[in-house]
Amino acid sequence: MNNRAQFGPFKKSGTVWRVSTPKRKVVVRRVCKALTQAYGRPRFGNPSDPLDDLIFIILSNKTSPNSARGTYQRLKQRFRTWNDVLSAPIATVRSVLKPAGLSTVKSKQIRAALRAIKKTFGACDLRRLKKFSTADAEHYLVGLPGVSEKVAKCVMIYTLNYPVLPVDAHVHRISRRLGWTTRKRADQCHAELEALVPASLRHNFHVTCIAHGRKICRPQNPLCDSCSISRYCYFFKAAE
Repeated sequence: MNNRAQFGPFKKSGTVWRVSTPKRKVVVRRVCKALTQAYGRPRFGNPSDPLDDLIFIILSNKTSPNSARGTYQRLKQRFRTWNDVLSAPIATVRSVLKPAGLSTVKSKQIRAALRAIKKTFGACDLRRLKKFSTADAEHYLVGLPGVSEKVAKCVMIYTLNYPVLPVDAHVHRISRRLGWTTRKRADQCHAELEALVPASLRHNFHVTCIAHGRKICRPQNPLCDSCSISRYCYFFKAAE
């Protein structure tokens, strides 16, 4: 199956696409191997249940990791089940979410998503998605309120074992610096990067990019001299 058929139409924007196919594949695998050697397979506190993880990731959007984890823990302590979130006054839900910010928007998104899930599956439970095809699971998730393509793909790799590649700010920044894409927004890169990174390496590439982006490849003042993949990085080479 060719890239266009498998991933939908996309323009090969990255400099790496100008390299021969064998050399490009070697570079991608070496980058993924170096990042895995440096960071292992971090999970960042994501729950193992798909619905728990969906709520956790919604809470993580536009807030710090520590704030998101704390808010998620308070939500789980306050409500015994996700059904209880639906039956509680929305003001109560907002008060629990308030410390993380955007409580009005996120409380509405979470409750609307829970209602839609319950309507589809008869319960607040996403485990039946494991029987869906990759495309069908993603299509269902992005149809839920507050669920972007990135959020859907995160739930899919962390809890449902689908071979997808979520592109967040860290993955986007590192991929641009590597010359794997030139697109200006993370949400524009999914098809290009999934075509570039083999299915078996996507999970580790995603999580290690987050770790690498937080520690080394920062938005400002990246620590290029301490970077394990600088030899493959167009950003680093241009700065030399």
